[in-house]
Amino acid sequence: MGADALITIGLTGKYCAGKNYVASLFEERGISVIDVDRLGHAALEKSKDELIALFSRTIITREGTVDRKRLGDIVFSDSRALATLEGTIHPHMKQLCIEHIEQARTTGAAGVVINAALLNRMQLDILCDTVCFVKAPLLLRFMRAMRRDHATVTSFINMTKSQKDITPLEIRGVQNLYIIKNWGHSSFIHRQVDEFCGSMGL
Repeated sequence: MGADALITIGLTGKYCAGKNYVASLFEERGISVIDVDRLGHAALEKSKDELIALFSRTIITREGTVDRKRLGDIVFSDSRALATLEGTIHPHMKQLCIEHIEQARTTGAAGVVINAALLNRMQLDILCDTVCFVKAPLLLRFMRAMRRDHATVTSFINMTKSQKDITPLEIRGVQNLYIIKNWGHSSFIHRQVDEFCGSMGL
């Protein structure tokens, strides 16, 4: 495909739905993935002084970097603090994402994936041609959260409450929305990604 034919794919879903696993399947097929969480890490460090003014120096590690766990404990139990954090770092993250998309376009890539839980809240969905929404049952997501993040019932509930707007109904401006069911045998997941890529001509 030519440079103008880049297909921008949004990849989103709730906490521990398995977006990163699905993203890895796109990468296996040669489609580059923009990991918005990683962009967030860069945005946190870029906004460090502003974040200290907002949340105090308790969010800074002994090494002088932003303590993401400590910051998460603060904002995921306080909706106003979460809104303040997002208002500070989301503009930086969105700009970085746009730069990555344009870089993919100039290289003549056929497609690029934006892997972002907060795709719609960050208004990244309006940059996408199509969106894959990854779903998994609540109990399975909780089990994954316990294994990966040592989540407690309370921390999982707080995270879930903070993501009420992460639903297919909130996705805007895309040509189509594709639901990927991330449970069962891995071949089931692979097949869904294959079908999606085939439908997109990727």
